[in-house]
Amino acid sequence: MPAAETIEELRKRFKPENARNLSATYLITIRGQGGGSWLTIISDGALEMIEQDTLEALAQADCLISVDAEDLELIMAGRLSAMTAALSGVLSIEGELGLAMQLVPIFFEGQAPFI
Repeated sequence: MPAAETIEELRKRFKPENARNLSATYLITIRGQGGGSWLTIISDGALEMIEQDTLEALAQADCLISVDAEDLELIMAGRLSAMTAALSGVLSIEGELGLAMQLVPIFFEGQAPFI
């Protein structure tokens, strides 16, 4: 699945009620063919995802998340837990780990815990 389709799926999964008390900016980078980087802004129940040049967005992000497209598909399908992916180095998280943990109920409610 191209990264743009994966990002669109994340937009569809977004649960604003679970993001009401969060204000954070993430840089989500999907590696591989058709990959890209999206500046993801969550602010009090609102979501904005903007495709970005990685270098421009680095300074704006509170948390950097990087993953191969195939691995992200496994995580989104529930076949790989993000915790396992993060601990094994498949999913790279830089910045505030707590912010990354908050994405689970926002995008993956009902799945295994993120971290």
